[in-house]
Amino acid sequence: MHPELRGIVEDFERLWAVAGFAEQFAANMALPPAPAVPGGPYTQVLEEHHRRLVAALRRAQRRGEAAPGRDLDDLADALVGFYLSRRLCRRRLDDWAPTAIAAIIYSRQELEDHW
Repeated sequence: MHPELRGIVEDFERLWAVAGFAEQFAANMALPPAPAVPGGPYTQVLEEHHRRLVAALRRAQRRGEAAPGRDLDDLADALVGFYLSRRLCRRRLDDWAPTAIAAIIYSRQELEDHW
């Protein structure tokens, strides 16, 4: 697993340590589904993280590390969703990033080849 991809995936967890992030995220989750507020700092941070994650996934595909032909936006959403699911259910977060990458990005054969 390339360290760039792991680092960007782990960056999502680091956002939760930023003052006000968790509270704003919780408030947004409680609201009815609506478009994000364009230009808001919270939205900008999440959009930039998503953009960086998609770019890292694209490079991983080019290196042959990620399944070709998979939608990169969907993969990025799945990686972030893995963290959110664990956090919301108060499950283990240690080593969540490599576990998420392995579960979402690689096929079973690719896992055996990479590990």
